[in-house]
Amino acid sequence: MHRFPIAFVQRFKAAMNQLQPVSNETLEQFLAHFELMEVKKSTILLREGEVCRHLYFILKGSIRCFMHDNQGREINLHFYFEDELVSEFKSLRLQKPSSRNLITLSACNLLKVARPDYLLMFEQNIEFTQAAFRFFQELYIAEEAHSEMLKKLTAEERYLHVCTHHPHLLQRVSLTQLASWLGTSRESLSRIRARLNN
Repeated sequence: MHRFPIAFVQRFKAAMNQLQPVSNETLEQFLAHFELMEVKKSTILLREGEVCRHLYFILKGSIRCFMHDNQGREINLHFYFEDELVSEFKSLRLQKPSSRNLITLSACNLLKVARPDYLLMFEQNIEFTQAAFRFFQELYIAEEAHSEMLKKLTAEERYLHVCTHHPHLLQRVSLTQLASWLGTSRESLSRIRARLNN
């Protein structure tokens, strides 16, 4: 097993245990396949058209996932922060070219594992399989919640939802990126913010 700092190991285990309690043995088996990466801001981890071959765990920093519409404009789909697992899961699962991009929003410390290694863990360890199942359940629920927010709420209500439930986004992503994630324009979001601050 790589000799990761004990604080990294503890944080990774805490994140796993939120999904499914895992033994120290399972944790050590899983971490043995990871490598530590330090990357700069704006590092492209996956470009659309490429096949995703890695899974990441964020120790420090943030990553955004986005795609382009027919006019070439960026549509932000997800923002990931410390202690979260990150990948383009459809491409990773099917091994087909991705329609999405993964890029670091800041300098990052990441744990990275290759697809063959984590698939081996699926086959060998029921604890990891259960944790992965729970992870994808939570991912699906989060995506459904975001989709419903875009369909049911006005732009102002979406912004207020972020203020209440995701306030960290206000400090860690740009206004343009936040507006895209909320399904509105930067100009509209600026007007909403100005009106609410008066």
